[in-house]
Amino acid sequence: MRSCILSFSLLFLLSYHPLSSSAASSKLDKVCNNLGGWYVSPELCHSVFSADPQSPTADLDGIAIISANIAAKNATSVIADLNKFLKASSDPNHQKALQTCLQVYTDVIPKLNSVTESIKSKNFAEAENVFNAALGVPAKCDHATANYPPVRALVDKEDVYFSSVVLVAKAVSGYLASN
Repeated sequence: MRSCILSFSLLFLLSYHPLSSSAASSKLDKVCNNLGGWYVSPELCHSVFSADPQSPTADLDGIAIISANIAAKNATSVIADLNKFLKASSDPNHQKALQTCLQVYTDVIPKLNSVTESIKSKNFAEAENVFNAALGVPAKCDHATANYPPVRALVDKEDVYFSSVVLVAKAVSGYLASN
């Protein structure tokens, strides 16, 4: 009986201080675990931040800046893929649709690069405006490719991931604005 009580007491104590996690969770964990109101799961948040090894040790502003940088890098990656698709296409209509996608992604990169200054100056409303504009990029690309299912299929994967990355960046910025 005594060992049963001891085991129960030990189990009770460990439930408040689990051995598997540090006593102080990282700021990234705190942010990722509190973005549900922006419809971002902790898993999505952590998967986006896994692209930057400095994320787990960053402060709150650093996390927001990293998220903006990841979004800009992702847009650059999408452009590279769109250029590959463009080179592989011989259909003028497909090329025109891809050119439109290239243009909207190209246009958003300077905005995403400049959002770090808004974050540093605590101008989260401006950062949110940039992220909202960035969230519109995939829709513009989808509209341009709507009549060309083969092109749309190529671009959809890029658009969905970009949207996810930007949604996380917007949620982090919103989290900082409210805290």
